[in-house]
Amino acid sequence: MTAGDPWVTVTEETFVARFLLDRDVDTEDSVANVDVFVDLPEGVSWALTMFTVDEVRRLLAVWKGTGEVAHGSYFWCADDVIVPEPGLAAMTAAIRELVRSREIEVAGVRCEPDPQDDDPSSPSPPSQSGIPAPRG
Repeated sequence: MTAGDPWVTVTEETFVARFLLDRDVDTEDSVANVDVFVDLPEGVSWALTMFTVDEVRRLLAVWKGTGEVAHGSYFWCADDVIVPEPGLAAMTAAIRELVRSREIEVAGVRCEPDPQDDDPSSPSPPSQSGIPAPRG
């Protein structure tokens, strides 16, 4: 991660994960709530939102006080993955298993390519990970 760059990229043989950290709050060891883009070698990308159990508990308490989400009576997220502890190591371990088991196809939201990229005469730009962006 470079100064001013919110992305932390973890590259493994079976995926590249791009974590969008809030540099004012998060470190690689303390992050408890983060959006992640997971690029697979075949060109498919998946979006996940990863939380710790404690972060979900904290959000419910905040919402109870603010009245949001029926006063914190529930929590849901379409692409949510909950991990037992904070940090990129725990989150990367979860992603590794999601990819291995192919459950990422259920847990994640598939990222569709930009329709402007459908022009076959234009080269496909690489994603942040260096894996070519998927074609429509």
